[in-house]
Amino acid sequence: MRPSGGGKMHVIVVYDVSAERTHIYRKLLRRRLEHLQNSVFFGDLTDGQVTSLKNDIEDTLNSDDEVIVFESTNPAAFEFTTFGASDEPGSRFT
Repeated sequence: MRPSGGGKMHVIVVYDVSAERTHIYRKLLRRRLEHLQNSVFFGDLTDGQVTSLKNDIEDTLNSDDEVIVFESTNPAAFEFTTFGASDEPGSRFT
């Protein structure tokens, strides 16, 4: 269920595309989201921003591209733990 009145949505976007197309999605997603790992982005967007992002993704898709948009109004739904040698989320790729 989405909040009314333009509430914030917690969004994670992952993609699997050919190597020569990664820069297209990286550029598109960086406009609104933080770059967490190679093909993983996250952030908080309004309903309108989520709709706009999905439209932009749909306009960009090639037949062999795969993009998944996870969204939730509950920030606890996206709790995560990072393992391995990593910096703060997004700091390696910005």
